[in-house]
Amino acid sequence: MLTATFKPGDKTLFHTHRFPATVYVTAGAFTLELEGQPEVTVRVGEAYMEPPSVRMTGYNRSASEQLKVVIFYVGDPSTPFFDRIY
Repeated sequence: MLTATFKPGDKTLFHTHRFPATVYVTAGAFTLELEGQPEVTVRVGEAYMEPPSVRMTGYNRSASEQLKVVIFYVGDPSTPFFDRIY
């Protein structure tokens, strides 16, 4: 389990995961762009499972509010959280 805080305008690197990652939003809104899929926005109190092996990036598109998320990731302990960074 990880927590992350994104400043206004922050985004993740373009990456993949080997195992599903579930994101739960505690503040703000998290916008995900997943290759080959429609854009998804996850809001406070909502969760979304990021599929494995899909290239993606996530954004805090707010100009003024922080985004806070809790990330649940279950996989082999020796596997890095980001499988590949593009």
